[in-house]
Amino acid sequence: MQTVSRPPAPESLAQIPSDTSSELENIDLTASAEPVPVIATHMSGPSRWHVLIATWLGGVFDGMDSSIFAMVLFPALSELLHTQSHSVVGQYGSYIIALFMLGWALGAMIFGAMADHIGRAKTLSITILLYAICTGLCAVAGNWWELGIYRFLVGAGIGGEMGIGAVLLSECWPAKSRVFAVSALATSLGTGYLLTAWLNLSLGHLGWRYLFMAGIVPAFLTVYMRFKLREPEEFVRLQEARDKESARTGASVWTTITTNASACFKELFTEANCKKTVSVAAVASVAIVCWWAVIAWIPAWINQLTGDLAVEQRSHAMFTKDIGMILSGLLGGILIKKLGYRLALGASFLLAFGLSYGMFNTVHSFGPALLCWLVALGFFAHLPFVIMWTYLPELYEAKVRSTAFGFIYNAGRYAAVVAALGSGVLIQTFGGSYAMAASTVSAVYLLGVVGVFFIPAKGEYLGAVGH
Repeated sequence: MQTVSRPPAPESLAQIPSDTSSELENIDLTASAEPVPVIATHMSGPSRWHVLIATWLGGVFDGMDSSIFAMVLFPALSELLHTQSHSVVGQYGSYIIALFMLGWALGAMIFGAMADHIGRAKTLSITILLYAICTGLCAVAGNWWELGIYRFLVGAGIGGEMGIGAVLLSECWPAKSRVFAVSALATSLGTGYLLTAWLNLSLGHLGWRYLFMAGIVPAFLTVYMRFKLREPEEFVRLQEARDKESARTGASVWTTITTNASACFKELFTEANCKKTVSVAAVASVAIVCWWAVIAWIPAWINQLTGDLAVEQRSHAMFTKDIGMILSGLLGGILIKKLGYRLALGASFLLAFGLSYGMFNTVHSFGPALLCWLVALGFFAHLPFVIMWTYLPELYEAKVRSTAFGFIYNAGRYAAVVAALGSGVLIQTFGGSYAMAASTVSAVYLLGVVGVFFIPAKGEYLGAVGH
């Protein structure tokens, strides 16, 4: 059994030196001469394997519930809007994607801050219940804006779950194997997308509403999580110190939470953290913008290529893309170990641009050539997310880690809102052509290639593994 030595928890947070007006802003139980990896071998902490199972399943259902709308975008909106016009469907589809992205960004930041104060495991359960129930509600939407509201709430739940899951996993696995555990977690999204493709193949002929009804299933995962997951030891120690400070000062629970949440956000923009917060958020934004303003249009593009609802063709196309995503998760840890974070990110952005631009401009019919493009594109478009899930938790201390992940990983959702709306305008501008709009936006990947030169080569905390 591996053990680590830790500094003793202070009896009071007042014992921690403070250079601000609020002692609550300076809680830091991770400070030591050397960064201390969190190793989940203590009886008081959660089983690392239960954490991996729970977060992997959460990621699977994230992928499923997030991708259902992209899969059924054309049939759903053509029914709700009473039109077969790709220009009109593209326009309103961009509105709903934008609402989804906005919900994702807000949910990630709100639930990320909540997880730093009421606990990772508790907040994780809340987020999964939210997106599962609201995905089911999408099945009864009577018009496009009602569907948009439900997708906003789905986005809020998924945004919260994804960041918290990655942080919880990182805090419960030792440095030497963490990158592979996070890589295993990264296969979950592709698996969830595969599940959506299978659901479409199985239920698509019954209508798009049946796929949303299947999205309720993740709610049952919270039962497993309720009985199997506990908070990481590092968070428990931090929370005990906060409770002692609240008792000492007489502050209410709400005051303590809001004060510390504010302190966490401020911490991201201190002199020590501001540069990395801004640069990493910008690079993460590239991956997010391109996924939702380029990759998300593929099912609707296939409808356009085939000229019909193309239930089987859309399913087969997504199967092949999702295989590429899963492979990026399986091989991502190896690439990070061999290349380091910056080189792996830069290469993935460059290749994702070449593949997306090439595919949308050379493929004019559904067939084997398209499927080959999609396997490669799925791999390199998803690889930046695999890298970020490992990289981000290593950049910040435990007291702000979930807040930081929620903010940095999802700040790009706001840019994705603009990009999604811009894609809708481009689709109209290009006479309803999804391919022309998507290939134009894919140039954003090149900004990511430049951006990797400005981010830290590796993290400082959790026993960093990058070069």
